[in-house]
Formats: sequence, structure tokens, C-alpha cells
Amino acid sequence: MTGLERRCRWLLLAYPGWYRRERSGEMLGTLLEASPPGRRWPSFRDARALVIGGLRVRGWTWSLSMVWVAAGAVITGYIFYATTPNYISADIIGTGFIGFSAGPAAVQIVAVLAFVAWVALPLPVLIAGFIRLRGWRPTSWLRAAAWAGAWIAGDALLSLARAWGDSPGVSWGELPVCAAWLVLGAVMTWILAASARRSDMPGAGSQASGKASQRPTGTRDSRA
Repeated sequence: MTGLERRCRWLLLAYPGWYRRERSGEMLGTLLEASPPGRRWPSFRDARALVIGGLRVRGWTWSLSMVWVAAGAVITGYIFYATTPNYISADIIGTGFIGFSAGPAAVQIVAVLAFVAWVALPLPVLIAGFIRLRGWRPTSWLRAAAWAGAWIAGDALLSLARAWGDSPGVSWGELPVCAAWLVLGAVMTWILAASARRSDMPGAGSQASGKASQRPTGTRDSRA
């Protein structure tokens, strides 16, 4: 395996597993054929198109849920950061709002943006997942229940992180909570991927077959 092929395979991870199983060979072959001899890295244009195409295939529900998960992980990391000896937490007691005087400006900005995302996204994430999974169908109740459970788990993780953050000393418990956020993101990705089968998407098979001859840079999908 050449260095170019290995790096192209890494870029293909932007696409969900079911999509890679169906089209990764075709996309990889087209990329390698279109690359000039001796190239070790894919072009910026191809890399950008692959990543954007992968996000489009995964859909807006996945993107929103991953932003929500990332916001929870960042807030958890901030709580740990604020309990270290170098800085004192500047949270406004009793409100849950993050203050503006703990640490460098970059940390403040990231923490506040994460908090805003966490406040704004919970309900849209829950509703979008219910719609994506078609939770009103009896055959989808199990997946919809799993999605609701993952959503509740996210709220529980942040509550646990805040409870540990209120304890004296460095809040080391935030570190496993951050790892749990990563696991939750993987679980939510798996739940959404289970709903993206061709049998659940009328017309998806004809759309994919009609685009089989296109370069990966032109890949589009209506699963968003």
C-alpha cells in the first residue's frame, strides 16, 4: 500500500461505514487514477471534497449531535481546567453560566461557545434524531428509544461533571467523563447509521447508481 493510498483511506473515514462498504473501492480507485505519478498526498481539492461529501452523507442530524457531544466534552474539560491550581473557576454561582475571568482569552471564548451550543442544541438534537429515525413507526421504536437514552445520558454526564467540579481540589473525575463523551458520540453515530440503510431511503439506490461514474469530488447524497 502506497502512502497516497493509505492517506486516501483515512480521508474516506469521513463517510459512514455502510457507504464505504458500497463505494470505497470505486472512490479510492478513481482518486488514485486521477493523481499524478509520485504524489504522496491527495490534493487539497480532493481532500476537501471528500470531507464535505462525507458530512453530507452523514446528514445534518449527525452534525448537530456531534456538535452537542463536542460541547459537552469541552464544558467537562473546562470544569477540570478551572479546578486546577493555576486558575480559579469564574462561574456565576447558581446560574450555570461560565464566567469570563478564568484563564487565557482563548479558553474563555471556547468555553462560552461550548456553553451556548449546549444550551441551544439539546431539543433540536432530540427532535432531529426522532425524525431521522422515524420514531413514529412501530418498527423504529427501539432505535428511537436508544436515541432518547443517549440524549438522557448526555445530560447525565454533564450533571455528573458539574457535581464533581463543585467538590474541593482538582476534579480528576472529569477525565473519565470526557472519555465517556467520546463513547457517547460513537453510540449516537452507530444509532444513526443503523437508520441509513437503502431499504429505509426510497430512491437512494437509483441516486447512487446514477452517480457511480462521478469522481469523489463530485459526490452528493440526499441523506442529509
